Amino acid sequence: MITTYHYRIKDSGSGNKTLSKMSRSVNMVWNFCKATQRDALKNKPVKIIKDKKTGKEISIPYFLSPSEMDELVGGCSKELGLHSQTVQAVSQEYTTRRRQFKKLLRWRSKKSLGWIPFKSSGIKFSGSRVKYAGQEFKLWNSYKKPRGIKNREKYKDYDNRGLPDDAKIKTGSFSQDKRGHWYLNIVFESEKIGITRADDQEIGIDIGIKTLATCSNEEKIERPNLRKIALIKIRRLKKCQRYAQKKQSKSKKYSPLPKLKQEKNLHAKIANIRQDYLHKESAKLVKKCSLIVVGDVPCKFMNRSKTLSGISLDSGIGMFKNMMKYKAVRAASTYTEFSERNSTLTCSNCRKKRPRIELGVRNWRCEICGSVHDRDVNAAINILQAYRDNSHSGHAVLIHTKE
Repeated sequence: MITTYHYRIKDSGSGNKTLSKMSRSVNMVWNFCKATQRDALKNKPVKIIKDKKTGKEISIPYFLSPSEMDELVGGCSKELGLHSQTVQAVSQEYTTRRRQFKKLLRWRSKKSLGWIPFKSSGIKFSGSRVKYAGQEFKLWNSYKKPRGIKNREKYKDYDNRGLPDDAKIKTGSFSQDKRGHWYLNIVFESEKIGITRADDQEIGIDIGIKTLATCSNEEKIERPNLRKIALIKIRRLKKCQRYAQKKQSKSKKYSPLPKLKQEKNLHAKIANIRQDYLHKESAKLVKKCSLIVVGDVPCKFMNRSKTLSGISLDSGIGMFKNMMKYKAVRAASTYTEFSERNSTLTCSNCRKKRPRIELGVRNWRCEICGSVHDRDVNAAINILQAYRDNSHSGHAVLIHTKE
């Protein structure tokens, strides 16, 4: 199985300066590829080829191939302070994205976030250190401390974030975020990263507004209300900035305004809290379920509404679905998205449909069989039943089978 591990590089002065310098060299290679392609189109805008099936001559834009681009950028790695395979990776990435978007790509300037690609032979990874192009960088690596061991040196073998023993590194990159922090991304292949499933339950999930998700076994995953906490702190920071601006306009002396770095750090902290919460909840579901059926809530339509967009983005519904999807593949489970049409109106006991129910009604009684239902639990049960017998209440949208 192929996966990616994400490590943060320690913010030492020398490490950040070295990576920033390398990223500027990568930008030079990228801009050279674009300038070369632009000049090639000016000199020879069209090339004529023969179609193998029809035999007719077809004119297409003269775009350079990856092999031609590699020959042009070759030999500059020593002067730029990069690995030779990094230069090749940049040119190959440019030609790949140019084919994908069918146009000349943007220039990479100083404002572009740092990016340094490499291949497997370009780095040497060992525990909490990585060596690239003669430079060594330290990583923030978390250790899992077993019970009964107090000395740190004795439990370094229990590294929770190290690569598996059978890991085969394929590619990777150094990347930079908006706050200026550098990260190491390693893509590798291993057979020891699967999730062991403890139970083989079949569960239906209804994505909601009041709660993040409601399961058919009456379990409810609460929605992380992080937006409310963030808005209070952001308003406080804005208030401090306005007060500082008024004070600065009255006085002749220059006084620096409150930094926007606090706001950026707040947004990053909330995003990390949300990701950690969704990761833990999705892992719990995948470890005990062999079949997961989720209602196909259209997130793009929810984001068009002002009231629902804040809820869907704050809950991270799309992120939660993607986590369950990929973890189900690791656990050899089945993840399916199924239509939830009429799931709240249909009684899960007698399967009879009733008139429309308002969103404020969370519990209702069936007029035919007299059973009392929780709105979200009833919908989750109907989604699972509709998938099993493929009834008229829904149709399959996306299915991921076992590997």
